[in-house]
Amino acid sequence: MQVSFAGKGGSGKTTISATVARTLARRGYTVRAIDGDSNPNMAIALGIPAHEAIELAVLPKEIARRDVDPEGKRVTVLLKEPSDLFEEFGVDAPDGIRLLLGSRVGHAGSG
Repeated sequence: MQVSFAGKGGSGKTTISATVARTLARRGYTVRAIDGDSNPNMAIALGIPAHEAIELAVLPKEIARRDVDPEGKRVTVLLKEPSDLFEEFGVDAPDGIRLLLGSRVGHAGSG
C-alpha cells in the first residue's frame, strides 16, 4: 500500500505523515517515507535529532532522467528501483522507518 498526503503549505502534511508513519511502524508494518518538500522537516517529525537531520543527504539528480513517452508526453524515468533507492540513500529513523529526502534548499537566492 502507498499513502501520500497533499495540501496547501502549512496545512499539516508533514505532521500527519509522520504520525501515520510512526503509528503504522509501531504496529509492525514496514514503513518507507519520502520527504519531497524543499524545506524537509520529516526527519525531525519522525524523531531524528535536528543536528543530525540537517546533515542528511538528499537524492542525487542522477537517479532519474527526463524522457518523452510514445505519446509525446514528457515523463521522468527512475534509473533505479525504489527499493534500491531506499537501500542506497535512505536513512534509518526511529520506530524502524526508512526515510528518503527528495530535495533541500541549499542556500537562499533570488526567486
